[in-house]
Parts: sequence; C-alpha cells; structure tokens
Amino acid sequence: MPVSSIVCCRAFIFLAFITLGTACTKFSPLERQVPADTVPREQPPTDTIVPLQALELLNEYYGQDPQQVMDIYLPAGRTPAITHIMVLIHGGGWIGGDKQDYTPHINNMKNRDARYAYVNLNYRLVKDGRNIFPAAEEDINAALEYLWSRADSFHISPLTGLIGTSAGAHLAALQGCKHNQKGYIRAMVCIMGVYDMKRFFDEGSAGVAPLVVDVLGGSPQQKPELYHSSSPISYISGQTPPALLIHGTEDTLARYSQAISMDSMLKKAGAVHEFYSFKGWHAIPADVVNEAAEKMFAHIDRYTK
Repeated sequence: MPVSSIVCCRAFIFLAFITLGTACTKFSPLERQVPADTVPREQPPTDTIVPLQALELLNEYYGQDPQQVMDIYLPAGRTPAITHIMVLIHGGGWIGGDKQDYTPHINNMKNRDARYAYVNLNYRLVKDGRNIFPAAEEDINAALEYLWSRADSFHISPLTGLIGTSAGAHLAALQGCKHNQKGYIRAMVCIMGVYDMKRFFDEGSAGVAPLVVDVLGGSPQQKPELYHSSSPISYISGQTPPALLIHGTEDTLARYSQAISMDSMLKKAGAVHEFYSFKGWHAIPADVVNEAAEKMFAHIDRYTK
C-alpha cells in the first residue's frame, strides 16, 4: 500500500449525526426613556448567575511550533459539573493530515451532544528528518496539559475522552496507556489504530517499513527501545482507561492483527474495553456508519460522565 494512501485516508467520514436547530432571542433598546420616578425598576437578585455563552478558540497555541495549535469549542451554559472534554486526534501516518480533516464534523458532533467541550488539534508531523518520534507523542501530552491547566478558567471539567483515527488512534492509545498519571483520561476510542510499532514494521504492506523508519528515525534493530516506548501495547495495565477499539477485518494498512493483539493484552490485564470489528478496509463502510458512531458516543458518555 503506497504511503500516500496513509495520508489521504479520511476515516472519520462516518460521523453523520442529527442536526439540531438553535434559537436565539433578540432584545431591542427602548425607544424612549421612562422617568425613573414613574415606573419603579425591578432589580435582579444579586446572586443571579448568567449562563456562559459559547466560545470558539481557533488555532490556540499550546507550544511554540506552528503545528502546535488546536481549536477549542466551549459550549454555552458550561459548568465543571457537566462539561467534559472530547479531544479529536487526526490520522495521516504521522507525516500528513490536519485538524481540518475533522472540522466539518464538529457541528454535527455538537448537535449530537452539546455538553462537551470539543478540542480538535494538530501536532508536529515528520518531514525531512524533523519531528521524529517522540515529537508527536510529546505534543499530545502538551496539548492535554494545556487544557487541564485551564479547565477552571474555561469553566469545564478536566475529565477527558480521546478519539483518534489511524495514526491518531495510536497517539490516543499511547496517551491513555502511558501518560494517564493524573487520571483525567477516562475513555479512549481508537479507530483502525497501530498499537505495536515493531509488528507494524514487520507485517505492514509495501511502503510501511520505510515509513516507520522515517517516523522513528531507524529500524527496530537500530532503535529497539524507541519501538518499545512508542507502542501503546507496552504500557497496558488494569488501570488503562476504558478503550473502544474499532477496526476493519480486511485492513491491510493498520492490519487487523494490531487490534487483535491489543484486545488480547487488554483482556489479560483485566482492563475495561470493547472491541467492535466490521468487514472492511481502512475506512468505515456506509452500512455500519451509524452503529459505529453511536458506539463511540456511548463509550465516551459512559466513562466521562
């Protein structure tokens, strides 16, 4: 499979949620002043709390690099009690892709469940020997720390669900399995991900091995420790956040064996998880779109609320 196929795959096209309308009320100023001594004014209670308005923070920097940006969508009426974080991590083989791949689906997701603070982020991509691993891993970690440190000022909960596709699923799983010391990552949805980098190198279709060498800066023989430390499967335990694995049985890019192995290790560790497979390649088929989407939201809802 050519590397270009890895970059061009847009697996998140399955998010087809119901669009809900919103209504707003317009207030017009008075056309004339009424003398204060004519009509007594009713003062609002001093303890009245005005609900927060929706707020979009686009291309918010969480680091110094131009790629270290994210879009943050804070819902109206948010409070730490009901507003949790849902983070979207795009795919693209660690060398391509962009948060804009998910942007068209943000409104659908907000209409599906307006209680979440949705976060759509970019991370440093490997190019010409720059930003090799663990740069992307460090970026996801930095982005989450940025969000959690500002949860109070955003008036949201730090409890977080991660959703990643392909390379994004690998990064989501790596955060959940390896970097959840604070316990804020409560759920992860990993769609057609890679969980064992050495196995990915060994079993990948044409073009995969050179890609992995570029991403990690060497072969398994040259960098055995990095292959181990960049594999989510190396860090599975009973404390791993609840995971939903979604994978096609005929995937020849991120092979189905990746999900089988991840599922087996999660079972062995006694970690809470669900494995949803479908007949198909490295994309969600139209006939299972709605079912996969509902499973995704149900999983995040169950463990972050």
